[in-house]
Amino acid sequence: MKYTITTVSLLLLMVLVSGCGGSKLPDGMPPLVKCSVLVQQDKSPLADANVSLIPEDGSKWNAAGSTDASGVVKLYTLSQYEGVPEGKYKVVVSKTETIPGIAGASDGSTKGTPDQNFNLVEPQYGDAAKTPLKLEIVKGTVNYEIEAGKAVRIQEKQR
Repeated sequence: MKYTITTVSLLLLMVLVSGCGGSKLPDGMPPLVKCSVLVQQDKSPLADANVSLIPEDGSKWNAAGSTDASGVVKLYTLSQYEGVPEGKYKVVVSKTETIPGIAGASDGSTKGTPDQNFNLVEPQYGDAAKTPLKLEIVKGTVNYEIEAGKAVRIQEKQR
């Protein structure tokens, strides 16, 4: 009985450990470089921004993530695989702020106001066709930095 419990325990441990090796990459995905990017605006960390890396060669291996309080983004390819394939990328950065509107009266006696949305990054940085930001991801380089222009607060047009 003691031998059986030990054997079962070892088998269970082997199954658990083998499952901790991480996700297998999809077929055709190149090796990933684990890296982070410090995103700054006016030379200060830009927190809570969305960052996307768009491959310049047109491949499908986009990477993205959101900056933390210190302006650092950890990038994930296809939203789940930590790291980025080596290569040249356009960098898209966006950050928005929403100020909630005021609801109108349910009987229609007072009219509400809609939410107000503001872009906090200059528009060209949020457009893959116009962004001047570029990065080359190289194996062995772990930390990158980009400057996403000056701080702005541009109200989006109401729809």
